[in-house]
Amino acid sequence: MTDIVLAFLTFGHILSAMGWLGGGLITGFALGPNLRKMSQTAALEFNAKVLPNLVNFVSAAAGTTILFGILLLGYLYSQDSTYFSSTSGMDVSVGIVLAAVTAAIAFSMTIPSFKKVSKISAELLAGTQQAPPPELMKHAKRARQGSLLGVSLLLITLAAMVAAGVS
Repeated sequence: MTDIVLAFLTFGHILSAMGWLGGGLITGFALGPNLRKMSQTAALEFNAKVLPNLVNFVSAAAGTTILFGILLLGYLYSQDSTYFSSTSGMDVSVGIVLAAVTAAIAFSMTIPSFKKVSKISAELLAGTQQAPPPELMKHAKRARQGSLLGVSLLLITLAAMVAAGVS
């Protein structure tokens, strides 16, 4: 029975982490650079209609990654309270710290900035604003920077978790 719990928690954690990292990679390396190549109207429409769904997906993936991570951490600790003094435990500890920093960046900087970009774009499309305000580019730049930083930290976290699994 315990192997099933461990497998379920591990699978949930890895699957949701893949969604979080994948969403970050898509926004940082595919959408961001290509949005600048689109016409202003197309980019505004994308930001207003598609970006909110992507932001919700990444938010949910980040949240479930954290949830499954905490549950997995608790389960591992309940099975062996000395786990975190081992080499694997040290690698997992590094991953936990990096993931926490990444989540803080995502939920305090990246996600709110993307939401502001979506809101401003929707207002421009609705005609409530005539010209793009300077804060649109400010929030877009901040969201892009947060996304790239988050992806970088998640890749380092991934390396730490793989190291924990190997050792």
